[in-house]
Amino acid sequence: MSAQDQNRIIVVGGGPVGMITALRLAQLDIPVVVLDAQAETPTAHRAATTHSSTLDLLDTVGLTDEIIKQGLMARYFQYRYRTTNEVFAEFDFGRLTDESNHPYAVQLEQHKTVAIALAAAEKFPHFEFHREHTVTDVTNAADYAEVVSETPDGSKHTWRGRYVVGCDGGRSTVRKSQGIGFPGFTWEERFIIVASYFDYEAADDYRYRNYLADPERWCSVFKIPGPAGPENKNGMWRNLFPITTDEPEEVITSEAYIRAMIDDCFPYAKDLEIVHSNLYSVHQRVADSFRKNRIMLAGDAGHINNPLGGMGMNSGIADGLNLAEKIGQAWRGEIADDQALFDQYDRQRRPLAQKYVQAQSIQNKETLQAKDPEKATARFEEMRKTAEDPKRHKAFLMNASLINMVREAAAIE
Repeated sequence: MSAQDQNRIIVVGGGPVGMITALRLAQLDIPVVVLDAQAETPTAHRAATTHSSTLDLLDTVGLTDEIIKQGLMARYFQYRYRTTNEVFAEFDFGRLTDESNHPYAVQLEQHKTVAIALAAAEKFPHFEFHREHTVTDVTNAADYAEVVSETPDGSKHTWRGRYVVGCDGGRSTVRKSQGIGFPGFTWEERFIIVASYFDYEAADDYRYRNYLADPERWCSVFKIPGPAGPENKNGMWRNLFPITTDEPEEVITSEAYIRAMIDDCFPYAKDLEIVHSNLYSVHQRVADSFRKNRIMLAGDAGHINNPLGGMGMNSGIADGLNLAEKIGQAWRGEIADDQALFDQYDRQRRPLAQKYVQAQSIQNKETLQAKDPEKATARFEEMRKTAEDPKRHKAFLMNASLINMVREAAAIE
C-alpha cells in the first residue's frame, strides 16, 4: 500500500451525514472514500425535516438551494388536541428572520438529501463512493487508520487513510470497534410511520408539520414531497403513531390495525389509502466519546433520539460539517496537535447532543404523551402560553431549530 493510498479520509456510511461530510472534505481538496453497506440508498420513511440552522450550514457547501427546490417550505407547525382537533399552539419560524437566512424548515425525505449531496460530490475527482461494502474491521494506529470491508461475493478490501469517520448509524461498527460506550435507554413503545396521499391540509387546514397531543394516544402528521416530487402539490403525508403493545410486527403493520389507529386519531380520513408503513424501535443514546485517536463519530453513530422535532439528521449534519472543517485544518497543517483539535470536536458536539438534541426530543415526546390528566393539561397550557408570548415563542424556536446549539458549539474552545 503506497503512501498516496493512505493520504485520504475514509467515511463509513453513505447516509445524509456521511455524504455531506464527504462532500465538504472533497470541497476542501481532501481525497475521501465513502463506504456504504447498502446496494442503494434506502427510501424507508425516516428523517424528512431540514431546520433553519441546517439550511444555513448547508449554504457553505452549496446544497441549500437544491434542497429548497426539491422540498416543501414549512414555516409553521401546530400542536392540537387529538380528541377535539383544536389547535392550542402554533409556532412560526418566520419569527427567526433576524436569526437565520432561512426562517422556515424544509420537508424533504433524507434519501433525496443524500442524492443531492452525492451529485455534488461526484464532481470531484478525489471523491470515491463504493456501495455494498460492509465494514468488518477497524484499525486505529498511531499514524494511520484502516478499515476492512467485505462485498457480497465474499471478497475483502483494505482501506487505509489518515482518519476514519464513522457515520454508520446507531449500530455503528466503527463505534463498537473502538469500545466506545453508548449509554442511554430504549423507549418502551415502538413507532410506526404510515404514508398516504390523504390531503390533511385540505381536510382540516393542517400545516406541513403537526402534533396531536393526548394522554391516551398521541400522534403526528407531516407533509413531504413524496415520490412525485414538489411539482405534485398534494404531496404525501406521513402519520406517526406510538405502539404501546407487544403484539408482533405482522399484526401492527396489518391494514386493520393501522386503520383502527387512523380512525382513532383522524376519524374524517375514512378514504385514506395506506401506501407504506414501517415499524421501528426508538432509542435515546449518546456515545461516551465522539473520537478516539484517528477515529471520529458523527450522526447516529454518536447519538440517536426519538424523531419528534426532527433533531437527529440535523444535529448529525452539524456534527459532520464541524468535523470536516477540523480535518481540513489538520490536513493543511494549520494545527500542530491534531488530537487537541479533535478533542475540541468532542467538546463542541457531544455535550450539546445531550443538552439540545436529547433534551428537546424527550421534552417533545413528554409534552404529547403526558399520562396524568392534570399534568397533561398543565403541559398543554404551558405550550399555549409559550406560543402566545413573542419572547417565549422565539426562544422556543431558537432551540427547536437548533440555532442555539450550533452557536453554542461554535463558542466552545
